[in-house]
This record gives sequence, structure tokens and C-alpha cells, in this order.
Amino acid sequence: MKKNILYEVYWIRALACLAVVLVHAVNTTLANYEGSLTQFEEYMLIFIRFAAFYGTPAFVFISELLLARAYPEQLPHGFFTKRVRFLLIPFAVMGLLFAAIQASNLIGFFQEASLNLFAGGYTGYFVLIIFQFYILHALLHKKMSNWPALPVLLVAFFIQMTYLAFFNFTEPRSNQVSEYIWLRGHWLPFTGWIFYFALGFYVGRNYENVKKWIVTHKKTIFVLPVISILIITVNVRADVIEVVSSKRLDNVFYTVSMIAFILFVAAKVNRVPGWILFISKYSFNIYLLHTLVLYPVPSSEGMNPFVYAALLFILALFGSILVARVVHVWSEGEWIIGKTLPSPFHSRMGRSKGY
Repeated sequence: MKKNILYEVYWIRALACLAVVLVHAVNTTLANYEGSLTQFEEYMLIFIRFAAFYGTPAFVFISELLLARAYPEQLPHGFFTKRVRFLLIPFAVMGLLFAAIQASNLIGFFQEASLNLFAGGYTGYFVLIIFQFYILHALLHKKMSNWPALPVLLVAFFIQMTYLAFFNFTEPRSNQVSEYIWLRGHWLPFTGWIFYFALGFYVGRNYENVKKWIVTHKKTIFVLPVISILIITVNVRADVIEVVSSKRLDNVFYTVSMIAFILFVAAKVNRVPGWILFISKYSFNIYLLHTLVLYPVPSSEGMNPFVYAALLFILALFGSILVARVVHVWSEGEWIIGKTLPSPFHSRMGRSKGY
């Protein structure tokens, strides 16, 4: 099937990927400098981390946007087989690799592997979320095409916000299973992401109209991210929401505002820079590999923490790309870390009509 290229998606994919890497570079910095940061340094690093939390939700959004746009009638033959091969199998391989690195004995390996593969135990959990939405898309896309967008979006918004509110504002029972569910396990069910899915579907189905609205509402598009991140900042400082992840109620508004902002900038620039295409090409590999690259990095006494965080960011980004290029020398490498993603032949928006 011939597909039109949405060049703005390369922007969102690349910037979301960079945001995810930044979150973990900051997390590593905060962990390695614990107890030695000034209050200003700690607050600024925490602010940067929260400002980058739009990354993973944005991936959910663009995944469904692309499906709705590319396959308006039905998914092509072999759709799931291809994605099991190039997404699910690399997710499992990397999950086992992480378990082998983290475990100190065989029992520990099986425990870590079980958490990684079935309970969101490592950063690749995103793949399990995406597969849930592949299934939902296959089951619901014909009905959603006939349903009016606003009621569906409102229902999806209510489901997601109710689900997140439960885990944002309640405490687990005093046992390991409950504590893990509240810590990471609740990240996996699609109910915590379904608004991004519904939004991506209807934006994909009505992309030109949405793009036109965004471009003609410059003030709104510029103000909303600022207001949203200020709300997050207030909620963090006041301990209104203590969750430190993208699975926060207030991050939903921030994520949507950042997606709109990136779409606006991409539309106005009217081209895709080479570095955006480059990061987008390796985004899945970076997503799977970057925390592995960061894992052995030691602390560095005497180094400014912002310099340290920046160096970690660069190391995680380009280290992941280097590993991907080396592994892809072998054809079997795609089974280990997934494929690189396709890029258009030229980067001028609106000129090319297909891959």
C-alpha cells in the first residue's frame, strides 16, 4: 500500500527519543550524586527530568497516528508477524540480557527475567504497551472510524485519568506484589495510555485539519507547554502528586501540549534536518540500548553534575547508535536489537509521496 509521509512524525519520534535518554541520564546523575548536590542543582535536574517525561507517551501517540494514517481500512497481511520479529523478539532478548547483567545467581536471573518480560521490569516495557494497542487497533479501528471523535476522546480521557489517579493517590498494601504494582507494574495495562491511543487515531484520520488548527493557533500552542510544566512544578514542590514518572495525571496535559508544540515547529520549519532523521532512524535501538550503556558508568567526584549529566546523555545516545551499527553488521542483529527505521529520500516536507 502506498503511504504518504508525515514528516512531522520524524520530529516527534526523534525528540521523544532524546527526551527518554535525557530522563535516564538525569536519573543516573541524581543517583550517583546523591547527598552531594546543592539544592539548586538538585531542583534543576529534577525539573529537567520532569520536562522530558513527555517522551514515552509521545511514542504511543505517534504509533497509533501512523497506523490510522497508513492503514485506514485494515492492517496488511503479515502485520503482526513482522512486528513480533522486529519488536517483540528484540524486546525479549534485551530483557534477558538485562536480567543476566543484574542478577547475581540463577534464581535471581529467572526473577529478573520474569519481571522484565512480563511486568515492565526494564525500559523496553514500552513494546508491550504498543502491542496492546496494535491489538486494540485491529479490533476497534472500523468502529472508531464511524464513531464521533469527541465522545471517544472524552471516554478515553476519563478511563486514563481515573486509572492514573488511583495509582497516583493511593498506597499499596504491605506486600512485595502490591508495592511492585504501584512502583512499575501498573505501567503496563493499556488503560494508563488509552487517551494517547485515541488521540493518535483521530489525529491520524484528520491530520490535515489538525495541522491547520495547530498552525493557526500559535499563542495557544506556545503557552500551553509553559502552563503545563508550571502545574507539574507546583504539584511536585507541594507534594500533590509524588509519582516520579510519566504516569502522572498532570503529565497527560503536558504531553499533549508538547506534541502540539513539536507539530507546530515542524510545520513552520517545513523541513526535516538531517540530525532529526538520523535520531529517528535509530530511535528504537536507542530506546532498547541506552540504559544498558549507562549501567556501568561510575560517578565522577569533582565534576559539575550538569556536565556529568550532559556527558551521560551524549554517551547513552551515541553509544547506543554505535552498538546498533556494530550489531547490525550481522543480519541476525535485527533479532537482537530490532531494525533501524526507514527515512525518506529527501527531507523537504510535502515533496515525497512514498517510501
